[in-house]
Amino acid sequence: MSKRLTREERIEIVLISGERSNRVIAADFNARHPTRPPISHATVSKLLAKFRETGSVLDLPKCGRMKTVTNEETSVAVLASFSKSPQRSTRRMSLESGISRTSLRRILATHKWHPYKLQLLQHLNEDDPDRRTEFAEWAKQKLEQDPQFTQKILFSDEANFYVNGEVNKQNHRYWSDTNPHWIDPSKTVGTKKVMVWCGIWGTKIVGPFFINGNLKATGYLKLLHDDVFPSLCTEAGTFPEFFQQDGAPPHCGCQVRAFLDEQFPEKWIGRRGPVEWPPRSPDLTPLDFYLWGHLKAIVYGVKIRDVQHLKLRILETCAGISPAVLLSVCEEWEKRVALTIQHNGQHIEHIL
Repeated sequence: MSKRLTREERIEIVLISGERSNRVIAADFNARHPTRPPISHATVSKLLAKFRETGSVLDLPKCGRMKTVTNEETSVAVLASFSKSPQRSTRRMSLESGISRTSLRRILATHKWHPYKLQLLQHLNEDDPDRRTEFAEWAKQKLEQDPQFTQKILFSDEANFYVNGEVNKQNHRYWSDTNPHWIDPSKTVGTKKVMVWCGIWGTKIVGPFFINGNLKATGYLKLLHDDVFPSLCTEAGTFPEFFQQDGAPPHCGCQVRAFLDEQFPEKWIGRRGPVEWPPRSPDLTPLDFYLWGHLKAIVYGVKIRDVQHLKLRILETCAGISPAVLLSVCEEWEKRVALTIQHNGQHIEHIL
């Protein structure tokens, strides 16, 4: 015996519709409500046609004046639109629907829909998870032997800063009531740029140092020899125990590796080093998962006039990072090491 759909049940059908067929939607709905009489695909078809035509799931009145669309019906329409196009911005939705952005955000917040951020990750090759797990297990063993181990590593990296700014990742959102763990392998491009080398050593920022032109092995060696390592000298005579770099080609030159063998015998991390750095692992370097994003968010808070202005903004922003923040970054690295082991070497950035 058929049973009339309630308003709540009609709303549910619209929200779960997506791009699926009416038969699949009906089967999904029936599985969710095993105690009620099942609905047919024809019922789904009529309901969705009504929604597309009127923007409402309610039946039209038999006679008399048509009632104004209620706030609840507006909410259903908004959620259905975002369900079909989750990457749509609230600005675009506002222009298309005539609903204010404030009202849109209120509707999304009321129904616990969240704007999940786009995470930029590199594709892992077949043996990468094993190499990431091996490195994470080595780091875990070191931490068990010395809880202060993380603060004894000098993490390093280079990044490009563009005068005309970068793609603002804050604008990339995926609206949903559940985290879709959405990953996008896109890459930023730009015109005039400044290449920056920077390091994190415990509660200190090392650098930044600016690199002219393209970085090659000879220039990288000169940077380490003339600028980076002399800057590490402290009044207490301390020096990093380990040095970390990724597998970028300039880092792997024979002279560079020989120099690191002298400075950090058996204690440097990198491609072809005593401790192999796992490739395609920006989620395991504090500069990638914290520093570069933090710097770019602050640096581009104002319009950049020229290269000199860009360099000044980078210097000022680095100087403003507190030791307490960097200590938290070290703790975050240790958490990521554990998660890498837990997830068998897969990327963990998008699940944090």
